[in-house]
Amino acid sequence: MKDTLLPASTSNTIPAPYAHGYLYGSSSYALADAPYPADLIAAARAGTLKPNDDTRQNPSYALAAGGVISTADDLATWMRELVGGKILDADYQRRWLDSPEPEDPSKPLGQKYGYGITQMTFGPNNLYFHGGEMPGYNSFMGYDPVNDVTLIVWTNLTISLDGRPTANSIMLRMLDRIYMVSPLQQSR
Repeated sequence: MKDTLLPASTSNTIPAPYAHGYLYGSSSYALADAPYPADLIAAARAGTLKPNDDTRQNPSYALAAGGVISTADDLATWMRELVGGKILDADYQRRWLDSPEPEDPSKPLGQKYGYGITQMTFGPNNLYFHGGEMPGYNSFMGYDPVNDVTLIVWTNLTISLDGRPTANSIMLRMLDRIYMVSPLQQSR
């Protein structure tokens, strides 16, 4: 993983090439999951409000929660090796993969979370994943070890005007195209 770094807290530089990151309004919409107000949505849709360019920020404030700058190739390597058992010892790997529990107890077959990993099961497929966001960016990285499917989605708009994390919305559409049993169908 030669293109991954945790920048010094004093630096706002990003290794080239990079995409500019955007967010409507203040960072509270990304960091506190506050919904966009109706007047902001209307102005953005009318074209009178442009998103802020939040590119030049130092992500080190997020530390282990996501202060890393990386490439899609390095994220794919990380997810394959982490889920594939090449990072943790065998005992901890088993505990880690067995840790996800239903996020909504009334939906035991729905999305599960545990020990920093989310698991989505649809049909015979298990996808392990994690996402990340900061003002201007949203990401998804997932790996299905049985089918050897790796999916990395990056977006440079944190939250869409309908209030959804942009990378997760794309991820669901992509998985709907990859697998015979759709995660979109099962989430209903």
